[in-house]
Amino acid sequence: MKKNFKIFYTTCSNIKDAKIIATFLLENRNALCVNLIKNIESFYLQNTKIQNDKEVALLIKTYCTRVQMETNIKKIHKYDTPLIVELKTGFPNKEYLEWFSKI
Repeated sequence: MKKNFKIFYTTCSNIKDAKIIATFLLENRNALCVNLIKNIESFYLQNTKIQNDKEVALLIKTYCTRVQMETNIKKIHKYDTPLIVELKTGFPNKEYLEWFSKI
């Protein structure tokens, strides 16, 4: 069975929670690499009012399916309704993909 390289994106409210999610995914082999991007400022509507908060983004590199990723992130994510989206990408460079497939 051919593995398909994928990147998923989600956010959480702080670096501690982001590290918990990243560690959980790595320990359970649901991710092979997770990048954390700190100090994102998010603006959103809540009850017709504009809100803003600091967040941390996670870029999750994996071979998991969307259903597998959603199931595992929702197990530990603290948001009631987290965004979990697969980012459509091209193929990574050959050397990275070879390294990735060996893990």
